[in-house]
Amino acid sequence: MNLIRVGVIVNTFGIKGEVKVKIVTDFPEERFAKGQTLIIKEKNDLVELKIFSCRFHKNHALIMFEGFQDINLIEKYKGFELFIDRDASEPLADGYYHDELLNLAVYQQGNLIGTVIKVEAYPAHSILRIKTDTKEILVPFVEAFIKKVDLKDKRIEVVLIEGML
Repeated sequence: MNLIRVGVIVNTFGIKGEVKVKIVTDFPEERFAKGQTLIIKEKNDLVELKIFSCRFHKNHALIMFEGFQDINLIEKYKGFELFIDRDASEPLADGYYHDELLNLAVYQQGNLIGTVIKVEAYPAHSILRIKTDTKEILVPFVEAFIKKVDLKDKRIEVVLIEGML
């Protein structure tokens, strides 16, 4: 199973089995929707948890799972990471999962200019945040700037315009 990390259970919330989840996905409304299945790695086992309810509060998701509507049942998962099955989810609009692009080396005309440190999702297109030796730059993930993404060699070829670098 190919897993994508979407959150971390940081604490319980109340006594009815809700957990406070630190969000580490760019699509929390989709990933934490009612009925969505999340996965926890418990020792050598994968435990599937179905979302009963979710609401958002102060940059966290408050989630209750089916069959775990009691603090005593869910408390043991405090500190655990939450995943989704990549194979059961659709790729993002730009054809890649954001985590596939992280840490890729970025080149322009064969010269290394930096490394992707974050992919920011916006309605029109995603933007790559690239760390160079001296600063961070933003490059729209569109055909005009992104010439080639090579996941096997962990590199992206770009063409930047004057003032971007």
